[in-house]
Amino acid sequence: MDFKTDRKNGITRSIIFYAILTLVVLASMYFFELSAALVAYSIIILIAYLLKRKDDGFRWGVSWKFGFLYAFILISSIFVIELAFGLIELEGMSRDVFYILAGAIIFELLVSIGEEMSFRGYILPNLIKSIGRRDAVIATSLLFAMLHIPSILLLGIGKFNALIMFATITAAGIILALLYLIDGLKMSSAYHFSWNFFQYHIFSLRGGFGIFGLTAANPEITGGLVGPEAGLLGLFVLILGILVLLAIAPLRKE
Repeated sequence: MDFKTDRKNGITRSIIFYAILTLVVLASMYFFELSAALVAYSIIILIAYLLKRKDDGFRWGVSWKFGFLYAFILISSIFVIELAFGLIELEGMSRDVFYILAGAIIFELLVSIGEEMSFRGYILPNLIKSIGRRDAVIATSLLFAMLHIPSILLLGIGKFNALIMFATITAAGIILALLYLIDGLKMSSAYHFSWNFFQYHIFSLRGGFGIFGLTAANPEITGGLVGPEAGLLGLFVLILGILVLLAIAPLRKE
């Protein structure tokens, strides 16, 4: 197989898989139920596994610890800054802490593994072979953000916060791609899980998902009840996170 054919096949595979991924996600959103989302992510994991098995399998890497800790540091810094400056205020703790956290662990594991197997495990390696590593990282991150557009629209936030959220998710996609290139899917999946779990459920930065009630001021900065992914502070911290990774972490070649 020559280079042009291999390049074309990589792009074609990525487009086809992305189309399937989009249809599954949209179908799950139609039902507006948690069970539908769980089924959708299970299907995504199965499809990604079956497709990748035909190639050389997933590059899982060695350790998940750095990815988990890195996400915790970034989201904790946002939480501490917002709390210290009075931008957010925690209210009473829920009586259903155990059930919230138990459900959150299961759901976020499926989300993180499903999305990482899809974007960083399948699409990114295909695009690297086709368009090179830098462009593949950018393209994959934009595709990752585009898949979140329906959920962004469903949040009912203003245009400014919606644009910030799209940019923030793109930045998150770049971090996840860099972590994958550093040490595989264990690291990127651990980051993805840690970021979502602590943001939504422990620090309760998105209203209605966490163990605490929350009020948030200055939505341009904090993202309001949608959380830091829709605010300038969250975007700034993730851009800083990208720069730190590029400075300290050697990237392995695919």
